[in-house]
Amino acid sequence: LSMSSSELPSAEAVTMDDVYKYGSERGTTLSLSTLGPGYRAVARASHDESLVLGYIEGFVRPGGKILHVDKMEVFRPSLKKAQHQNPTVFTGEVSAKVGMALGLLVFLHAKQQGCKDAEFLAIDDEAFQHKRLVRYFTRNGFTVYRYVGDDFKDVPDRLVWGGCGTLMGGTITHLISLWTDNLFRTKK
Repeated sequence: LSMSSSELPSAEAVTMDDVYKYGSERGTTLSLSTLGPGYRAVARASHDESLVLGYIEGFVRPGGKILHVDKMEVFRPSLKKAQHQNPTVFTGEVSAKVGMALGLLVFLHAKQQGCKDAEFLAIDDEAFQHKRLVRYFTRNGFTVYRYVGDDFKDVPDRLVWGGCGTLMGGTITHLISLWTDNLFRTKK
């Protein structure tokens, strides 16, 4: 499914409904739930909503205007299963963009909550995965702030984030702009 260029939402005008519609047209049911400052966005296969494709969760930091992105996971086995069960709707493009749709959804939520920035810790529990996370988030608008390690000076960050890794961040407006372009515009 492809929208004409006149139907594509601009980064300034994109809404959560645009993201929900994007998912729906591609066999993915997206949802966002909140409880106090906490949020959780989930992507499920529309043909089998027990099949969770991925999720992103975190919270809006109390007293600050920062979206704390605590965890983001996209489940490859679930994506492959969805493609196998529903290949006409659930294409490779869809599976590549599940995380992008979830991220854009929570960035739009953050904007509604008055957040100016988002932060994410690319956890360093496995070297290969850590490098992959840093590369993905850097490519998609996040800036590396610093490495949170085992040093005494890093104890406060480890308490907030729950581990060691690369602390990254970006402005909500910049992230919405990039993730809107990446989600809605296909590369030629």
